[in-house]
Amino acid sequence: MSTFAQNLRALMEKRGVSQNELARSAGLTQSAINKILTGKTKQPGIDTTEAIARVLNVSVAQLIYTPDLPKDADPVAGFRRVPLISWVQAGLPTPVASLDDLDKWYICPVSISNEGFALKVRGESMEPMFYEGDIVFIDPEVPAESGRIVAAVDDGAADPEATLKKLVKDGPDYYLKALNPDWPGPKFQPFTQSMRIAGVAVGKYVEL
Repeated sequence: MSTFAQNLRALMEKRGVSQNELARSAGLTQSAINKILTGKTKQPGIDTTEAIARVLNVSVAQLIYTPDLPKDADPVAGFRRVPLISWVQAGLPTPVASLDDLDKWYICPVSISNEGFALKVRGESMEPMFYEGDIVFIDPEVPAESGRIVAAVDDGAADPEATLKKLVKDGPDYYLKALNPDWPGPKFQPFTQSMRIAGVAVGKYVEL
């Protein structure tokens, strides 16, 4: 069962609201509510989420929040929808607002700038903090300090695209670190002059 479904079920029980009552008040079908509760719909759209939140008199965060956020990314008021983009798009020096072909959006449960976006994690290099399929929220306006998880891009590569790594500093030099101790690839990659930070990870949403 997804985090959303678990939270929704608990809130419905707390409020004493049935599936039929919730559906009617939110302008949805009982079948739609049932699909969410049974996991057939893992993450409803923004309009559906906001309608359910209004009926249950809760914040959107109380429906979607997962405890697997980085410890420094506490949930705050003022949640925003951010687009899910590809790793190639994340590697382009293009403002997210100018990308007009984005059709999947996520509610970010932490503070994020207008240029924030989401990426779907690939591979195993960042386990156990991030697993393949996790949705990570990236903010280009957060300072890229040592110790932060960043989306980095090598503009000198033939096909630049972002990669998710931990930024670490050793003396005057910076490196990109893979967190998985069993990762067969390089654990540290020098951060060269051709590289740049596309954004800093501020939270994540896990699809179950």
